[in-house]
Amino acid sequence: MQSLSDEQLMEVYQSNRDGQGDKALDHLYRRYSKPMFNFFYFTLNNDYDKAQDFVHDLFIRIIDNQHGFDKNQSFKPWIYRIASNLCKNHFRANNVAQKYHNHIVSNAYAFILDNETENALQLCISRLSSEFRSLIVLRFKMKLTIKEIADIYECPEGTIKSRLFSATKELSRIYKQ
Repeated sequence: MQSLSDEQLMEVYQSNRDGQGDKALDHLYRRYSKPMFNFFYFTLNNDYDKAQDFVHDLFIRIIDNQHGFDKNQSFKPWIYRIASNLCKNHFRANNVAQKYHNHIVSNAYAFILDNETENALQLCISRLSSEFRSLIVLRFKMKLTIKEIADIYECPEGTIKSRLFSATKELSRIYKQ
């Protein structure tokens, strides 16, 4: 089963072919749990526990919406789209970005003392809007291609390039402050 592609594993899971559905989902979990954890960790402002919870929520969504996956499409953008939407919903519902920003601003000096450049950059990233922060994380931390990000956001690659340009320009402006 390890030699199957993500899309093939998802097809086995959807059809539960030969009673192998659970094994197929287990393989997908082993392949994607760490990258998804990293995505959530960086997007959710380095909150380890919340990132773990979001990974589990993500796979529950996959289980609940397994038939929403089109086997003619790529699995990777589909799972990142679900993950991105989980984060958007979280930020929208709890307004976490503003609360976190207020906390960071009051404690900024403690962060910068540890590893000045990395922590200062992380602080600046945390001050970006949730959309810009997600784009920066997907492109530079998760190292996804422009095409993969465009598939996640379901928009043209040119739009992603434009948004990334704006996001990096905003990050640069914040960093200079």
